[in-house]
Amino acid sequence: MSDEDLLANWELITRAVVRTQERVLNRIEVGGLSSLWFAALHLLLRSSEHRLPMSHLARELSITTGGFTKLADRMGQEGLIDRRNSSGDRRVVYAALTEEGLRVARRSERQYKAALREHVLEVLTAEKLVGLAESAGVLDGAAWADIAEEVRTPAAAPQRSAGLPDRRRRPVPDGA
Repeated sequence: MSDEDLLANWELITRAVVRTQERVLNRIEVGGLSSLWFAALHLLLRSSEHRLPMSHLARELSITTGGFTKLADRMGQEGLIDRRNSSGDRRVVYAALTEEGLRVARRSERQYKAALREHVLEVLTAEKLVGLAESAGVLDGAAWADIAEEVRTPAAAPQRSAGLPDRRRRPVPDGA
């Protein structure tokens, strides 16, 4: 395959997925729930005991931990999640679905599934969707393998130029 064909095919795939996801999430947003809130509720709904560490949620949502804390504050004010410290590690804070959060998460997931049926299964056959998912699984597996390798063999810290000051230490005043 030529580089131009590779690029064109990859752009088509990513554009189609992004546009379809936008159409599907629009169904949720029309129902009054932002796509980011839906994503957080969906992750919690699918997790064991409907709770996850806040740092994990931030990472999965591709936002900073500070950004997720603000999001969690607003979701907590709406009564959708509750924050709890870990009994085993005080540094870990969990976000957990409340009863209201569980109700909203289940309702929005039903809306999401209906939108998937409309925007995906009315366009692709089930067989084509499974084939696409299998291909995506291969790519996902390769990405996870790369991440695992990076964890096993972290890159060496970049070398500092000897002429640059070391900002980690306080300068020692002359004559001290």
